Amino acid sequence: MSLVTPLLFSTIQPQLYRGSQPREINIPFLKMLNLNYIVSLTSEPLGDDPTMLQFCHSNGISILHIPCQDDKQSDKKKKKLKEEEDNKKSEQDKGEKEVVVVKVKRKKRHVPIDYDVVERCVKFLVDKRHYPCYIHCSSGELITSLVVACLRKFSYWSTVSILNEFLVYNSSINIHERNFIENFNSEIEVENLKLIDKVPWISIQYLSNVDTKSSKKEVDNMSHMKTATTVSIRPNNSHQDSIPKGLPKLKFHSL
Repeated sequence: MSLVTPLLFSTIQPQLYRGSQPREINIPFLKMLNLNYIVSLTSEPLGDDPTMLQFCHSNGISILHIPCQDDKQSDKKKKKLKEEEDNKKSEQDKGEKEVVVVKVKRKKRHVPIDYDVVERCVKFLVDKRHYPCYIHCSSGELITSLVVACLRKFSYWSTVSILNEFLVYNSSINIHERNFIENFNSEIEVENLKLIDKVPWISIQYLSNVDTKSSKKEVDNMSHMKTATTVSIRPNNSHQDSIPKGLPKLKFHSL
């Protein structure tokens, strides 16, 4: 039996995979991954596909759907907007002096997702109990790449490295997409998660509302992990001066 991977399939971190929306032809390959979760960043749930729903149920795979605008829909809107701008410019070049009624509309979003989508992904992917995990959008390109780019900031990747990886899956990057990545500096609160259950590749910025002795004990228990972890145990009223500015922050309310 031949194995066919989803389009743009790749490994983000051990047991965390990315790609396009899986199809029936990808099922034999997905079985080999022994997935625990599939995270869908699409407009419609993966469960709407009866074949994929049956596959997930049969293999004990849970589906997390985070509604997002499809990549293809985003591309169509960009193309339509460009055509409208070209037509408007053409009319101006003809020197037509007409009264134009300007309709005031809310500014269109240039990136197909909000930071809320990234934050939900971070809160979910920080827990290693959800792995092995496959995360995807419709094409495996823009939306997944934006989320992964923001995730890399928790591992202190340089901007150059993040953008280079982004361009592996996308032919180009515009100013809006770049700003979305560079300006991601949310403070995300993680609750009901023991440090021992945190994935090793996401660094800990600081802890809050925890007992210092118990927290140090949990950190000591994590010392066997190969990936270095930055830990700062702080009381509630302390400042976060040691956290680099411009980077997102994880605030752990450890159990």
